[in-house]
Amino acid sequence: MNIRQGLRAAMLALAFCALAACGGGGGDDDGGGTADGGSAGGGSPATPPTTPSPYPDIPGTDAEAARFLTQATFGPTTADIARLRQIGYRRWLDEQMDPATTPPTLILPHLQQLVANGVTTPVPQHRRNYWLWQAAAGRDQLRMRMAFALSQILVVSDREVADGNSTVNRIADYQDTLARGAFGSYRELLEAVALHPAMGYFLSHVGNRKADPRRNIAPDENFGREVMQLFSIGLVERNKDFTPVLDGSGQTVPTYDEQVVSAMARVFTGWTYAGQTDAQFGRGNNTSYAPMECHPAFHDDQPKQIFNGIVINEGNNCVASLEKTLDALAGHRNVAPFISRQLIQRFVTSNPSAAYVERVANVWTSSNGNLGQVIRAILLDTEARMPTTDAGFGKAREPLVKLATLWRAFGASYTPSAMGEVRFSFSNSGDLTASLLQDSQRAPSVFNFFEPDNRLPAANGVQGIFAPEFQILTEASYLSMLNQHDSLVWNNSSTTTNAPVLDISRLIALAEAGDHAGMVQYVNVLLFHGSLGSRSSQAMVGMLDRLATARDTPTARAKSLVLIALASPEFAIQR
Repeated sequence: MNIRQGLRAAMLALAFCALAACGGGGGDDDGGGTADGGSAGGGSPATPPTTPSPYPDIPGTDAEAARFLTQATFGPTTADIARLRQIGYRRWLDEQMDPATTPPTLILPHLQQLVANGVTTPVPQHRRNYWLWQAAAGRDQLRMRMAFALSQILVVSDREVADGNSTVNRIADYQDTLARGAFGSYRELLEAVALHPAMGYFLSHVGNRKADPRRNIAPDENFGREVMQLFSIGLVERNKDFTPVLDGSGQTVPTYDEQVVSAMARVFTGWTYAGQTDAQFGRGNNTSYAPMECHPAFHDDQPKQIFNGIVINEGNNCVASLEKTLDALAGHRNVAPFISRQLIQRFVTSNPSAAYVERVANVWTSSNGNLGQVIRAILLDTEARMPTTDAGFGKAREPLVKLATLWRAFGASYTPSAMGEVRFSFSNSGDLTASLLQDSQRAPSVFNFFEPDNRLPAANGVQGIFAPEFQILTEASYLSMLNQHDSLVWNNSSTTTNAPVLDISRLIALAEAGDHAGMVQYVNVLLFHGSLGSRSSQAMVGMLDRLATARDTPTARAKSLVLIALASPEFAIQR
């Protein structure tokens, strides 16, 4: 580190300390019409009024528009802010959900085109980098954000594959399956997921056989358990508002027991890769991405009693057995609050009020699990749209969302290779879990990168509020993420081919004019949706003043501001 770099680091550290001294959010006054963005460290979700206050369909300010786009997309852009203020929330949602107006981004066709262009073997990095770049540059922002949320509920990971290169198409098609189903029926999506060979391999029900005691064969219980626990009904019975149902002794009521798990395992027997004969049943096939097919000879044909006393008795017809079971799962009273609450956590707040969950769950029930109507209800709910002073409201921004937000805010550009490859070469770009602890379809287990019920510790050992993303946020991971951001901001704000290039020309022009307050206001809208408090703003302006006194160039000041913004508590927490 040279003297200039050391000075820059010192100034950034001083500014960060000033921000941290504000309690993580400058929660003093002028946050652009929203509450301070402090870290979710205490308090309880506010109960909305009986008659929620209405709000206009057209955002009244750029900050209001940016806040909505922060929740609904991978980050606001100046163009999207202007468009949203022109057409309003509801029409924007209509446009995003209409595939004719906003075609979906699909990953597999891109990989297939690479092969046609001469790329011999697309590898997982091709898939991960293309997805990430589309998250930053694609038009179908809501669909991609919804598919990303679903990928963290219906988890498949490329960590547990026999050969990452040969299965890259399969993982890509699984992503596309979630994208295609992002606004459709959850019941239909659940079937597509259950029969997808990526899920069949990941949760080991591909090639699952009926019991044969003589050969010591028993049905695999992995998928049968997780399709209940994680994908639909959860562990305990729930009311419509997600509060647990209690028995006469005040205890929670389990949704299933081990006998039900065993019966569910028997339901999911007889399925294997498409195109296999009975003689080939269960053989490995890393390249297949077509839906798995039923082989009646390997399906358990005896009655199976699953949850709620439901009996599956379709003989050796594994298609009918699966459909009846998925109908029962999708129709269970738990599904609406169980999945709705997780979607609210992914888009709006980690601690939604019970009333918020119930309102969304009612839409789920009335629409028969239509995900398009559900996400519309989540984003247009008064709890999402109206400002709040509740310290527990909001959520930590996910690492991949932070990165895409950076690229979107500053109009990043990237030129693919001559063969159309989007393959970054900046540090850790082949596997961002090394620095960000998150990458596309790369969770460490079926329980995702973090779990929806992860909580922050409170005083005296009491459990605090829910904060899923904090499961991967530690002192070490914070520094790792900051170093990754530093590399991308400091090294990729000019012509380069190894990463998307930020356009910080507006900030540089303001720095040249000595308008440090204008620089801070510019990032305030794009990165903080106007929620930056006066103390934090003053700390940033003061940092820029000191850097100017130290003769830092306008470009260096612009980069320093972007970096300290990414490191700030207000950016860490989406409110």
